[in-house]
Amino acid sequence: MPEQHLVKGSMPAARPPLSDAAQSSRTTIWKIFCLAAASFAPLLFLQYEGEEPFFTIIAQEMWASRDFTHITHLGNEYPRPGLFPWLIIALSIGLGWENILIAARAITVVSTILTGLTIAWLAIKLFNDRLMAAFAAAIFLSGDVLLYRGWLAYSDPVFTFFTFGAMACLWVATEERRSDLLVLAALALVGAFLSKVPTTYVFYGVLGLVLLWRHENRLFLFRPASLALHAAALAFPLLWSYGIVGNSYFDAAVTNLLWTTLHPPSWSEYVTDFVAFPFSVAMHLLPASALAIYSIYSRQFELSQRNRSIDIAIWTALLNLIPYWLSPYGSTRYILPTFPLIALIMAYCIVLSGKSLSNVMARLLIANIAIGLVGSLVAIPLYQRYVRGNYAELARMILAHVGEQPIYANDVTAVGLSLVANLNTMRPSRPPITSPPLNFSSGYVLAREVDPNLGNLSLTFSVGRNADGKRTRYLLCRGPACAQPKAP
Repeated sequence: MPEQHLVKGSMPAARPPLSDAAQSSRTTIWKIFCLAAASFAPLLFLQYEGEEPFFTIIAQEMWASRDFTHITHLGNEYPRPGLFPWLIIALSIGLGWENILIAARAITVVSTILTGLTIAWLAIKLFNDRLMAAFAAAIFLSGDVLLYRGWLAYSDPVFTFFTFGAMACLWVATEERRSDLLVLAALALVGAFLSKVPTTYVFYGVLGLVLLWRHENRLFLFRPASLALHAAALAFPLLWSYGIVGNSYFDAAVTNLLWTTLHPPSWSEYVTDFVAFPFSVAMHLLPASALAIYSIYSRQFELSQRNRSIDIAIWTALLNLIPYWLSPYGSTRYILPTFPLIALIMAYCIVLSGKSLSNVMARLLIANIAIGLVGSLVAIPLYQRYVRGNYAELARMILAHVGEQPIYANDVTAVGLSLVANLNTMRPSRPPITSPPLNFSSGYVLAREVDPNLGNLSLTFSVGRNADGKRTRYLLCRGPACAQPKAP
């Protein structure tokens, strides 16, 4: 397809869609997208999973202290910005604090859905192809995003929405020479930083460099308005770290990055992870990754069909993946901002391969949704009940045992934090649970191990299936609290 070349002040000329009119109806694909989005609903009501309580505990402590800039976790300083907890607080006030987990998951689900819609908007702007836009959005809402990452109450989906939103605005701003979109890009960058970490600037910066390399409108990015907006966006983390918060968040982030980089696991683990990384990424992107690879292997998609825009997407995704591929501690959750671009690339390959492969993709997306519904309605609830254990029931048991006495916790595993989050919810009139102070005089400590320095053993219990003993937890007691009557 011939590239469009713009002169100063011009707008892109209308382009014919890349897909064949005889292919799957875009309405059908959008229905699949909506069905995938609706399939998240049952997952809102499951109990805590993984590190989810980490973020709700931060929100509970933030609301109790009314300090919205200095983040704490179990009473200890946690030097990260707090946009995700702010959103959790805002929604929990409306839904009720007993529904804080539902609020947190609703925020991540909405962020995931909005990311899918942003991909569609970008595809329409770049390719003028509404079928490809629908497929890109639906493909993003499949695989690991549909089954796990897209609904789990972590900050990653929020971070991904703002990061990719900033990238999409930058790209379209360059394509159409629109300074108003650069304003949105700068605001989204700030939102991404406040959601999690400064690496949003790396994802965004890589796209910026690729645009300077591959896009004929590159000089637009050197206009005074562009330079000023990007300077302001870059300055915000320093303002936050050294001005608003008053502690060196940036220093802590850099120190953590250097520590993980300079203290890798064993060489055998590193080599294993390095070799497995591309296969792991492809697996998390199933089923679309398999079909996209097949379309290239079978030559139903010819590499000569690539154009400038898809090359920009490929280079941006690849260059952003390389640091995580080389890192000794790479993880799928850290590369989530690249998934929208990869979804766009896969949609491009599949749609341009023709009607047959597009129809297969549509059927695979429906099958993926069916698998997700079986998981959310049957498999995950049964697994949580009979393997994980019921955190809410155990929290009620702990409350019955300790009464009105103070509770502390030094168990920072997913099990311990899930119990703490439930206990905080069940004790709305009491301060959130913190780590035990050095010289506390009386109270209970939720612990992973028995420690006489913290108190005497008061209660031992198992959390779910516990054949290896790793899910055994203890309540330790110190001082006058031990003399209070205990529940049977």
